[in-house]
Amino acid sequence: MTSQQSIARDATTRVGDRSAPGDAPGDAPGGASPWPHAQASAPWRAALAPAVAAALALPHVATLGADATDTFDVVVIGAGIAGLSAAWAASAAGARTLALEAAPAIGYGATARNAGILSAGINMGLADLPPESADRAMWPATTRELLALVAEAAQPGALLTASLTGALSLAETTAAARRLAREARARQALGLRAELWTPAQVAARTYGWLDTRRVVEALWLPDEGRIQPVTLLARTAAHARVAGATLVGGARVVGWQAQQGDGRRASAWRVRLADGHEIGARGLIVATGPVPMPTARIYALAYALDLPSNFPLFWDAAPYTYCDYRPGDGHLVTSGGRYGRAGGSPREAGYYQRLATGARRWLPELAQAIPSHAWAVDLDVSADLAPRLRELAASDERAPGVAIEGLGALGVLPGSILGRRAGEGVARALSA
Repeated sequence: MTSQQSIARDATTRVGDRSAPGDAPGDAPGGASPWPHAQASAPWRAALAPAVAAALALPHVATLGADATDTFDVVVIGAGIAGLSAAWAASAAGARTLALEAAPAIGYGATARNAGILSAGINMGLADLPPESADRAMWPATTRELLALVAEAAQPGALLTASLTGALSLAETTAAARRLAREARARQALGLRAELWTPAQVAARTYGWLDTRRVVEALWLPDEGRIQPVTLLARTAAHARVAGATLVGGARVVGWQAQQGDGRRASAWRVRLADGHEIGARGLIVATGPVPMPTARIYALAYALDLPSNFPLFWDAAPYTYCDYRPGDGHLVTSGGRYGRAGGSPREAGYYQRLATGARRWLPELAQAIPSHAWAVDLDVSADLAPRLRELAASDERAPGVAIEGLGALGVLPGSILGRRAGEGVARALSA
């Protein structure tokens, strides 16, 4: 696909502006929540270990000097989990790789504003997919990724903070319980661990903290957990650098275009920055995440609450509301529920109140609690919620280009996997 129309479509694709640290785009503006004193940001950047903070730091793109106009083997646009994973994989495959981040440091995009949940699959039930769907493979793939991250976090000196706690999906009606039974069977058919539990089992596993009086049945998923998302970014950036990737910040990309070589075939890409500079790339990976052109807004709250360190994730089977406790910093995070309008709406206070009401229903301890943080993030939520790789218009085997799309509201594990696939695939195409 090398028509001028196709080239123009991708050449004019714009990456969303990234604000300076402390003003991350998509966070709820002051006054948008019912708790004006709650911080309008995710809590993950508080009290970072020095090694984590150092890994998140980026030199400015201007420090590239003359190399900024050079042609790299692979240029990755975006340094969230997908972009960093792509840069790591491409560099490990031998490609001279440059990752461009619009913000001055790593950790101000969608990855760093999620709820810190390690949950397998994509943002839907496995049982909701037809048996022939290729997306079903994402469940075992993300489960393997999850377990590998938890094992890495347990190593001495690891930058990553992650733990395996298990997760509970709680049904309060017989109809919801039937859906849980279908989900359990679907997961078991793929060799994944899933069990149906009684209310008594739920009460025992949650040490009596959860109000289980309305629970009919629960789905227990032992291979789920929680993660400190900023440490995931720091860890992946460190791996990418060790592999040889160059990571720079302050590099706001305004477009990219395939250059034609001999005949009508593309031979390279030109990536344009807001300051007027251009960077050449033999291969291109667009990993700007779900933030630049959002279609919906998702909300989150954090409460100061001291629960056992192995307290499981839990959520309503219906309606769908995540409640996640992260040990070590004394927070319970609740997010999910209904999507709002990207950019905000007059009903935002109601969205936050529903999250608070849901959390209080399960944890009476929160009856009088006021959230310490109330934030939101605007995301591109695809119709089918399935993340995938898309070949860029005008790309071919001489100048491969891939966009990572559809990460939506559950993108940490799929983003890591798809980022690696993109990096490995583009590097392989260049060496063929």
